[in-house]
Amino acid sequence: MRLPGAKETIVDNIPVTYYESGHGDPMILLNGWPQTAHIWRKVFPPLSEHYHVFAIDLPGMGNVNATPAADTLTVAMFIKSFCDQLGLKNIHLAGHDVGAWVATTFALEYEPILRSLIILDAGIPGLIPDEVFSPLNANKIWQFYFHAIEEIPEFLIEGKEKEYLNWYFTRKTTVKDAITADDINIYTAAYTGKERLRNGFDYYRAFPESAAQNKSYQHKLSIPVLAIGGEQSQGVNVGKAMQKIAQGDIQSVSLGECGHYIAEEQPGKFLELVLEFIR
Repeated sequence: MRLPGAKETIVDNIPVTYYESGHGDPMILLNGWPQTAHIWRKVFPPLSEHYHVFAIDLPGMGNVNATPAADTLTVAMFIKSFCDQLGLKNIHLAGHDVGAWVATTFALEYEPILRSLIILDAGIPGLIPDEVFSPLNANKIWQFYFHAIEEIPEFLIEGKEKEYLNWYFTRKTTVKDAITADDINIYTAAYTGKERLRNGFDYYRAFPESAAQNKSYQHKLSIPVLAIGGEQSQGVNVGKAMQKIAQGDIQSVSLGECGHYIAEEQPGKFLELVLEFIR
């Protein structure tokens, strides 16, 4: 299963690849690491029956088209330029993993053009509950530290990209057949080579700056927020994070029989939650 034909445009002098389908209110989908917009392949067609859906390859996330910096405010500003260029407003914004980092900052910075915010299984900079960053939780969060080190991750992983990425898809899924060998090949191709690895790791290297940015906002979101964590991954921690920045309608779900990759492991339940939430 693949997304429909890719489109490309230039935003702030940077090429951006995206996938578009459907009619109605716009919905933007942002992927995380180590993936691309391919993560939405199972939910993109049914979502486009209800909304005008845009799945964007996040800049520098599995591609060479990085923004000048990888902090979430810089990337959120880039996504805002994309929206302005296409005339999008009254947007339903959804992000997974690092895409959820960007979506959160985007909402704090540009709430007036959003109708809702959907956050999927992510440790949001500046909002992660303190107990998550614990040695007892090392199996889930060690990469936050490793990826943030300059140069060493690229040096160690280059040439072993498939083995490294496959570790994540094996360890962080509960539904083991949700991500196939073909899917892993697609993700591996996207992250092969020192430049593509570095672009993805730069988001982790900018984590402290992104955290400070999120903490600097003095207001709270009033738009509806849906926070979904995989029960065997972030679980209720996603909702706890959103409670720090939102004061309106917050729905928090810990999704059973699900690991980190929600839209791939439980696409049916994801669709049910999202469609009911927006209605």
